[in-house]
Amino acid sequence: MRFVGIRLILALVAVVALLAMAACEAEEPTATPAPTPTPTPEVDDTPIWVGLLPIIDSVPFYLAEEEGLFEAAGLNVTFETFSSALERNVALESGAIDGQLADLIATGLINGEQHNVSIVKTTYRATSDVAMIALVAGADSGIDAPADLEGKSIGISTNSLIEYHLDLYLDEAGLARDSVEKTEVASIPVRMELLSQGQLDAAVLPEPLITLAVNAGGTVILDDRQSRLGMSVLEFNVDYLTDHEENVKKFLAVHEEAVQLINANPDQYAYLLPEKARLPEFLVGIFNVPPFPSNDVPTAAETQQASEWLLEKGLIDEAKEYGHWVHPRFIP
Repeated sequence: MRFVGIRLILALVAVVALLAMAACEAEEPTATPAPTPTPTPEVDDTPIWVGLLPIIDSVPFYLAEEEGLFEAAGLNVTFETFSSALERNVALESGAIDGQLADLIATGLINGEQHNVSIVKTTYRATSDVAMIALVAGADSGIDAPADLEGKSIGISTNSLIEYHLDLYLDEAGLARDSVEKTEVASIPVRMELLSQGQLDAAVLPEPLITLAVNAGGTVILDDRQSRLGMSVLEFNVDYLTDHEENVKKFLAVHEEAVQLINANPDQYAYLLPEKARLPEFLVGIFNVPPFPSNDVPTAAETQQASEWLLEKGLIDEAKEYGHWVHPRFIP
């Protein structure tokens, strides 16, 4: 009987032990899985250096800067204003700036040997109402029509957008490109001065100097209102585009916002013309803020025309395809 009692006691102890273990396991809290951390979006605060010229085309950039639109978009933007396209191009090619306000001829020359830059947006265009570049005859030049241009001296900057316009204007008028005397005057203000002094019979000028020359007695002989030949573009170094694509998208969105502000109420931003585009004070109120193109890039026909001219002039070795000029995927 004693043996049976001992076995019974041991069995009861074992049962109690099992029940205690089960109770402990039941009371042990279930571990809560740690939440998966939400990745923090990477902020690319790489500085963006952009080269501008003191011309009408730059006005939306300066408005965006003044209104703090770039900063609001999380962009670190610095503008460098150059006095000439040559200085601007040198800065881009040396890596001092990442992008620039340019034109098709400048772009074609920079991309002559290899693909260095890509256009991402058209920044200014001639319209059917507003010319961008015109051939203007001096007050006492005796030039009243395109036929009067033969043998006359015309101030230009060689191998540039200005000479490009002159050649296509002459083509349009049915005149040989060598029927006029092309006179090299690279500085636009000097070109304007020589025209007003009668030392040039005519000159190819951008706005607002077209308006200035006309107010001084000059006559517009040919312009780009019908052909819409004139345009400026924003382009970036291809390496910057590859490494900082999101920054470029944000930059273009900010530029478009500034364009929309100006186009909706141009008079409100007229003060920027004398401040940033060197509009002479006496033209304030005479020359108005022009419309700026919205979400636009050059067409294949436009880049082909520029490419063919550069080829004819011997400035490039081969015509470039559209993808060598324009990077259109940034435009909605």
